[in-house]
Order: sequence, then structure tokens, then C-alpha cells
Amino acid sequence: MTDQRPTLADVARVAGVSRAAASRAINGTYGASEAVRRRVRAVAAELGFEPHPVARALATGRTGAGRRERIEVLIIDPDPEAMSSKPFYGRVLTGAMRALGDRDIALEVRRVTTLPADDGDAPFGRLLINVPAAAGAAFARRGRTVALGRSAPGVMFVAPDNDGGGHKAAAHLVNTGRTRIGAVFGPPTPCADERRAGFMRVMAGAARPVAVADGDFTRARAYAAARELLAREPRLDAVFASCDVSAMGVLQALRETGRRVADDVAVVGFDGSALAEAADLSSVYMPVEDEAASAVHHLLDPALPPPGRLPTLLTVRGSS
Repeated sequence: MTDQRPTLADVARVAGVSRAAASRAINGTYGASEAVRRRVRAVAAELGFEPHPVARALATGRTGAGRRERIEVLIIDPDPEAMSSKPFYGRVLTGAMRALGDRDIALEVRRVTTLPADDGDAPFGRLLINVPAAAGAAFARRGRTVALGRSAPGVMFVAPDNDGGGHKAAAHLVNTGRTRIGAVFGPPTPCADERRAGFMRVMAGAARPVAVADGDFTRARAYAAARELLAREPRLDAVFASCDVSAMGVLQALRETGRRVADDVAVVGFDGSALAEAADLSSVYMPVEDEAASAVHHLLDPALPPPGRLPTLLTVRGSS
């Protein structure tokens, strides 16, 4: 005997929406307007549609056995002080919690020095930060996964316009007349590489040589890198630091060597964190909270369209 129970596809067809939109409306997940939600639920009630309990558990985070589902924020960072010294991570958690709202889904944070070898109790979904591309692809095959920053081909990611942000920082320094420019770039990650590319493209177009030092997004390494740059180029009149934490190390080195910020040396950072505001630091703002929220929304509803790059904005303060 054929099962004549109405399906989600039937509800979507009668309501005049896509199957994905019908699923979002019925399960109360992100991406459905209130009007669509009311219409779809009215059609579902009229047709006698009842969602499958397992499918509903996946969509809402509740299981029949009462086990609470969870989303894991997996961070690869060898710095043991990373969670307290890098505002980026706190902003990620703020955005993720904002996206979860009052859903009964736990948010877990896992910071590791290197990628864990085993994955015994896989979570409902994962948010990957600083995870190497090859490993990201492997994790993506295990369940719902979204990376913050470009990752392996086929792994969904959410990222700001890092290239454009680097471009804005460089254009600001060039346009304000700085001619002996240095840069403390980041580690070999996609986001750091994109910032570097945008910055160097402007410098090449303006025929400005750049004194470059590699950093690792820590204050200590940026401090040492800035001292190296000043030893090589004593008349340096500007430094771009590819994150605000690095900029703090640059500012320290400038103070200790008697340089005045911004009279002698202009400094521009990247992140737009609370550090930048407190230090009166010019910085490229990236909407980290929105980035994390978008990633969580896509974990909750993989049918959402792929996210685009989030815009960045240079905020000019007293350091430049």
C-alpha cells in the first residue's frame, strides 16, 4: 500500500515556496520571514503534515532521548594565552551565541595546538578557525562544517574582505604622504595572505618599497619584528600591522625607541577590535560577530545560499 502522507515537498508546493524555505519555516530556524513561517505552517496544518522526528532533531538541536546537541568551535592556535589575549575569539563567540539565540544547542570551544587525531564524539556542527585546508576537508566529510576564512575547496566558509581591507590600509598610508613604509604581516594562513596581497598591490602601484617582517598575530613577535624593521630602516615613517594584537607590539617598540606616533611613524592595524579603540589605533574593521553568526546560521540550515565576503572598513584614529 502506498504511503499517502503529505511530504515536505507537498507543503512547499502548496505554500508556493522552496523545500528549503518550507523546512526553515516549520523548524523555526534562521532564514524564513514571519509571513512565510505563518503561511507554511498553516498549509502544513491543513495538509496534516508532521515532520519526521529525526529530521526535526537535526534542524532544531533537540533529540528524542533528551541529549543536547552542540556546536563545536574548533580553534588551532599554539598560543596558550590565545583566548584571553586575542579579542577575535571573544568576538566569534559573541556572534555565535547571538545566532543560536534561545535554541537548546550547546556551544563548545576547543582550542588545540595541533589538529586532534581522533574525532570520537562528533558534534552536530563545527566552526573551524585556523584549521589547515587539507584537515578542513577531512572534517567537512564528517558532518556539518563551516570555516571562518577560506579553507579547502568544497568547504563552506565565511570571511571578510581581507584583500580589500589590506588595500584600504595601504591606500591610507600612501595618500597621507608616508614614503618609508614597513609591514608586520601574519602567519601563512588564507586571511593573512589576503591582507598582505591587498596591501602589497597598492604599494606596487604607488612604487613604494616596503620593509617586510613576518609575524604570527602575537604581540611578542610583532614587537621583535618592529625592532628588526627599525634597525633596517631607521627613517621608517609608517607600519602596517596585519592584526590589532600585532599593532600593540609595534606601538611598544616605537615608544621604546623614542618614535612619536603618528608624528614620526604612523601605525595602522587590522580587526577593529576594542584594542584599537582603547589605543587610539587606526584599524581596518571587520565584522567578526556577523561573520560568526553567518557561519552558525549555515550550520543550522545548510540550504541557505553560500555567504559572500563581508565588507571591511578603515577607521582612522590618532595613530595615523
